Amino acid sequence: MNTKLKTHLIRQRSLLALLVLVIIVAVLNPKFITPDNLFNIFRQTSVNAVIAVGMTLVILTAGIDLSVGSVLALTGAFAASMI
Repeated sequence: MNTKLKTHLIRQRSLLALLVLVIIVAVLNPKFITPDNLFNIFRQTSVNAVIAVGMTLVILTAGIDLSVGSVLALTGAFAASMI
């Protein structure tokens, strides 16, 4: 195996593990890869993605903001009380 390819695979091992897990679950459960389930997965991960992008921008601008978790909890509690 090429050393460059081997190094790349080692660096991407988390992504490869996720891909293997998705393939295994898709084979075991045919309802896993349906439009409704994929939409549900994207909807559930969108909150974490928005927070991760925001924190990345804060860190790139040489700022450190540790209040992300508390702000998320506060907005979740506020949204729950509004419902």
